Amino acid sequence: MRKIASTLACAAAILLVLGWPQLSAQSFNRDKLAFVVSNVFGANGLILENDRHQAHFDSSFRSNFGPFNSALASQLTSAPIPSTAAGFTYAFDSTLGTYVRSAQNFGPIFSERAETIGADRFYFGVSFQHFGFDNIDDLSLDNFPAVFNHRPTVDPDSPFLKDVITSRNLIDVSMGQLTTFFTYGLTDRMDVSVAIPFVSTNLDIISDVQIQRIGTAGDETFPHTFRRGQADSQRVFQNGGTASGLGDVIVRFKGTTTKWENAALAIGADVRLPTGNELDFLGSGAPGFKPFAVFSYNYGRISPRVNVGYQFNGESALAGNVLTGEKAGLPEQFLYSVGVDIGVTSKFSVVADYLGQRLIDAPRVIPSTFTGADGSVFPTTTFLIDSLNIADAAFGFKLNPASTFLVTFNVLVKLNNGGLRDDVVPLIGISFTP
Repeated sequence: MRKIASTLACAAAILLVLGWPQLSAQSFNRDKLAFVVSNVFGANGLILENDRHQAHFDSSFRSNFGPFNSALASQLTSAPIPSTAAGFTYAFDSTLGTYVRSAQNFGPIFSERAETIGADRFYFGVSFQHFGFDNIDDLSLDNFPAVFNHRPTVDPDSPFLKDVITSRNLIDVSMGQLTTFFTYGLTDRMDVSVAIPFVSTNLDIISDVQIQRIGTAGDETFPHTFRRGQADSQRVFQNGGTASGLGDVIVRFKGTTTKWENAALAIGADVRLPTGNELDFLGSGAPGFKPFAVFSYNYGRISPRVNVGYQFNGESALAGNVLTGEKAGLPEQFLYSVGVDIGVTSKFSVVADYLGQRLIDAPRVIPSTFTGADGSVFPTTTFLIDSLNIADAAFGFKLNPASTFLVTFNVLVKLNNGGLRDDVVPLIGISFTP
């Protein structure tokens, strides 16, 4: 087992070397998913056919969809990763002179418990979860409104400037996450774990745009049109792409600091390596560090627990401006959870968790309205930087069909609309303790 620990350490080191410089080595390829939204109207933005003046609406387009791209990306990369907590934990019994199981259930699915796996013991697992995102904050992704203004002209009183373009946008974004994880007991009270996610992300946008001729109504030359010289005021644009590959690898250290007769306290830390390609929404593009504390209590087959942690993040182009490559700090997060495991039988346990996050100074999108020069009111979207709360409930079970083999199933249910969310996220996994 010592060789296994050495292998894990070497693998983490190799991933660090290969993944750390990834952002600096990237050319900002416009085919990446990070540019799907901003390029829905083409590389030059929303420009109309016109012989009389430059009918550009692209500057307003960038200011409307640019922040959405940052909000989408930064929240997409904060999706929860399954726990590396071992299903079987062991502690040395001095009266028997051997290791015995220290819990009568199979542990959490998304959170941690204070018990460690036991010295020289090894745990391996694979899980898959799928996110089909429905809304971001209070806006449905099926109908995301935006209003685009005309680029300023030499004449500030020009009637051209009163025209606007309204849009209804359907944004389809989904992510599949296959996570392989390993846990090894360095000592009776210290574990090291590695979680390696493989991510597949799909992003499509359909934008139905309409020219609102507020200033040029009645002008039969149609200075703003999608077809030169004709009253063509509506068009549908579409863009999309798919990417898959290695996500951000997480290395976790956890140590039990205090043990009581039926309870334990542990502290630990996650180190996130920026191994995922952030321009394809596979990773965060920044290193991260999350210290955490865990308290758990064992009362026969019932084991409640509390987790508290704080996520520190580095700088990434996703939090800055992907169009220019400018970086900014990803939002930091305060994370907490309360849960319980219940060993219904010796072969079956159920798991429930309340999972909370508070993102500090994160990109937000909120519904608002735009009032035109003639008093017309159109729905649109406002972007701001603000803190937000994300709340989920997790319900699942673990089944032990044979030996130390476990089958896991879980559903993650959203409890509020904060951030980029899916109503229900299923998870299925298998794990084994040799």
